[in-house]
Amino acid sequence: MSVGTSKKPYGHSEYFAALDGFRGLLALFVAIHHATWFSYLNYRTFINEGYVIIDLFFAFSGFLMFTLYAGKLTDKASCMNFMQRRFARLYPIHIFMLLVFLAFAILRVMVNKAGIAEHQAGEILPFMAGASEGWGALLSNLTLTHSMGLHDSLSFNYPSWTISVEFFAYFVFMALMVWMPPRKTWHFGLIAVGVAGLYFGLSRVKPNMDITYDYGFFRCLGGFFTGVIAAWTYQKLKSRPRPEKAPSVTLFTLAEIAIVTLSVAFIIYWQGKLQFFVAPVMFCFIMIFAHDRGLVSRFMSLPVFRYLAKISYSVYMVHVFIAIVFAIVGTRLFPDTIVAGDFNTGLWGDLYNIPYLLCVIASAHFTWKYVEIPGGRFLRKLKWSKPEKKAIKPAPLKG
Repeated sequence: MSVGTSKKPYGHSEYFAALDGFRGLLALFVAIHHATWFSYLNYRTFINEGYVIIDLFFAFSGFLMFTLYAGKLTDKASCMNFMQRRFARLYPIHIFMLLVFLAFAILRVMVNKAGIAEHQAGEILPFMAGASEGWGALLSNLTLTHSMGLHDSLSFNYPSWTISVEFFAYFVFMALMVWMPPRKTWHFGLIAVGVAGLYFGLSRVKPNMDITYDYGFFRCLGGFFTGVIAAWTYQKLKSRPRPEKAPSVTLFTLAEIAIVTLSVAFIIYWQGKLQFFVAPVMFCFIMIFAHDRGLVSRFMSLPVFRYLAKISYSVYMVHVFIAIVFAIVGTRLFPDTIVAGDFNTGLWGDLYNIPYLLCVIASAHFTWKYVEIPGGRFLRKLKWSKPEKKAIKPAPLKG
């Protein structure tokens, strides 16, 4: 989420260190959420019901996109550059993990046909009739359309549903910036009304915010444009004349503790339909931590969190496969201790989370360094459009 590194007075900066740090930490929470073995940690409501955390990622993205591109998407060239950069950011690790899951799906079919693995009752193997991992799902994953309402379930790398919907949210953002760029207060008021309408509409068709393959695009738009509103509000506040005496670190710290407490309470206690009121919580969270002023911000700006932020996208994309491997290994090597749903093995599950998370971080570092960075660099260098040919002027006639 970095834009620059130069610090400005009163803690303002172009690099939102605390928000970036939270991005890394929340990616680990998502990894724990998807661990299938029982532990006291993932039995806690905060982790078990933590799917609302995903909306904060959407809001972070909207905040960053508006901060980076407001007023800069004006013509075909700038739009092509924008989409190329976003595609280069998302696609390399997505296609890499899709190939990993494809290989795993083929392996499942092979070991079952060879009689090495037992076919569980009700299990549908990949590419069989009724399987979620079929040829159609493979094609939609390749085109990033797999969570745009085309299927009735998630497929292959489940967390990639967010990549699908966010990619198409970029088109909506780009169109808005080009054709109806919001500048005035009432423009953002209309966007806020649109966000409220999205969440209201979702609340009429879904019992909670656990929305993915079907209406996930609209969920993404709600979070993304909440972030856009937060970015505009932050810029307006930042552009005002600064007071002679800046707000104290203590005041910012109290505000940070309050919003963290509110966010945790929201996840734990505001269940069901109440989850559709997530936008105000996300807005306040971003507005407070964007200032990087309090002690919580300083803590979240520590190198360990900045490192986690750097590899957070890879953490998010690789952790499910690692969780599957650890679940398979755990149930075979430790059948009496790593058993899903057995409350008596919760402590062992917590201990098992340690090597699991270490493996996730190590794998994410590898994919960040050898997949994300070179893959993104390669895609950014590609020419997406042919350069316009310049008209050749005829040579002047010599008299």
